Amino acid sequence: MVLEIKDLKIQYKTDLETVYAVNGISLEMEKGETVGLVGETGAGKTTTALGVMGLLPERTARITEGSILFEGQELTRLSDREYEKIRGNKISMIFQDPMTALNPVLTVGSQIEEALELHNTDNLSKAEMEHRVEETLQMVGIPKERKNDYPYQFSGGMRQRAMIAIAVACEPKILIADEPTSALDVSVQQRILQLMKELKKEMGLTILFISHDMGVIYDICDEVAVMRDGRIEETGEKEDFFAK
Repeated sequence: MVLEIKDLKIQYKTDLETVYAVNGISLEMEKGETVGLVGETGAGKTTTALGVMGLLPERTARITEGSILFEGQELTRLSDREYEKIRGNKISMIFQDPMTALNPVLTVGSQIEEALELHNTDNLSKAEMEHRVEETLQMVGIPKERKNDYPYQFSGGMRQRAMIAIAVACEPKILIADEPTSALDVSVQQRILQLMKELKKEMGLTILFISHDMGVIYDICDEVAVMRDGRIEETGEKEDFFAK
């Protein structure tokens, strides 16, 4: 088991109210499978993903119960420094809106290089790092010559490819994709989904794919988990789920 979430509860607390965003969900992911987490807005899908990534807002959100096991390691007990060794390296995330997730004042190539430098376990030289950046861009279908371009010079689909490049640069074991195609038109959406399938096959990725679009879920996922009001209401293999 690569990822195992057990009885996870997450709440947001402010001076005005307490919101119980995730209410005791359990989810298991085997190596190399794509699990679709589907549900309406506000169901708790993104909060679950941020909990796995250790990116919940410090002042307002906290995990109150449950565990998140990555390859048997309990993530909820890690310090920030310990989490940094896993986040972006072993577990990566693609965010919904690449225009706000990408840094507008840094070139796309430098943002990939930044991810590599943070987890430079191979002790790559500057030249090797540059070569890896170019390889990663080409892997997601971006010409290496565009490494010095800025996000605003890219189309929506190309920006999403750049986000994917940053996420997979360190060859993670788990990729969390939070509605990565929702802002794209249908033809671009299909190309991004195809890219993710190819990367999954090439890299042996395990993918948690978050969406409210059943068509997209059917296209890319092996297993489906339906989330509502912070709970998982139903799970099953894709074919069995859609047959119902």
